[in-house]
Amino acid sequence: MDVQEFQKKLGELCRMAESQNKTVTAQQVREFFSGMELDQGQLLKIIQYLKVQGITIEGAGIPDTEGEEKEPERKAIPLTPEEKAYLKEYREGFSSIAQSEESLEELFQALADGKEDAKAALAGRYLPVAAELAVQMNCEEILLADLIQEANLCLLDALIQPEPVLKNDGWLRREMIRGIGKVIEEQTEQKLHDDSLVARVEKLDNAIRELSEDEEDGKAKFSVNELAIILDMDVEEMKDILRLTGDDK
Repeated sequence: MDVQEFQKKLGELCRMAESQNKTVTAQQVREFFSGMELDQGQLLKIIQYLKVQGITIEGAGIPDTEGEEKEPERKAIPLTPEEKAYLKEYREGFSSIAQSEESLEELFQALADGKEDAKAALAGRYLPVAAELAVQMNCEEILLADLIQEANLCLLDALIQPEPVLKNDGWLRREMIRGIGKVIEEQTEQKLHDDSLVARVEKLDNAIRELSEDEEDGKAKFSVNELAIILDMDVEEMKDILRLTGDDK
């Protein structure tokens, strides 16, 4: 992939979004990068970057060949030896959970009938499934142990949903996958934001150091407005970063 061409297209896409009230469609994103042979994971990263920039993406799911939107596929990150050990111990804990003798069909019907004990029974049955889904969707942004806990929360949230009336194994798995994917996306966006903030802080810190080298007392004689012009930053952004670094005195 030509990095310069990619950056140029990304800049053009951001400018187009600005002209459209900071909104683009997923189709426009794909069209902008057509011919660059980007996979779904790379398209997802672009969409996440745009969201960090405050740009709304309409229809952000990546459609399949029949036009139906699916959750973007994610390549699971291999488990570390420590994660494998944790997972083994976690799985062993399921052996102590008493399982209901009712079939899944009976439990889902009881859930549809509003029976509270069905929620607990289904939760016990699907905790191992939640863990396996978390393993399949393992990522760099979240520790496996935390991702499994998030998967468990997604399971419990799904079981208390009033809709749909008809619930089954496929529905519950889809709800967990959707919930886990949302958590991963939120963490990815937060990481992109944090990385961007760190980069801006480092840029400002380096500039202050460089501009201070020629001063006898080691302190640069410039205003925030002047530094903002030098670094091509917004003044308010500059002030926020200076407050973070403790250099706003």
